Amino acid sequence: MNPKIPPRIIKFFWGDNKTKLSFKNNKKYIVQTLLEKGDVNDVKWLFSHLNSLDIKSILPSLKLSSKSANFWKSFFNLKI
Repeated sequence: MNPKIPPRIIKFFWGDNKTKLSFKNNKKYIVQTLLEKGDVNDVKWLFSHLNSLDIKSILPSLKLSSKSANFWKSFFNLKI
């Protein structure tokens, strides 16, 4: 799946080449950015295009702040 990334999501990638940014090729980067910086609507968009099991599986490899990492570990009920 390669959903079109809406403008409200693209705004987080201001330093990237937006014509080359794709959900399929940059999934981990997009997930990491939205879990770190996104609001409720951004995360809802993410969850509408990626199931929680997929997010849980890559969560340990994401570079998140300790605050965000702890939140998402609690959200997914993962051991801290």
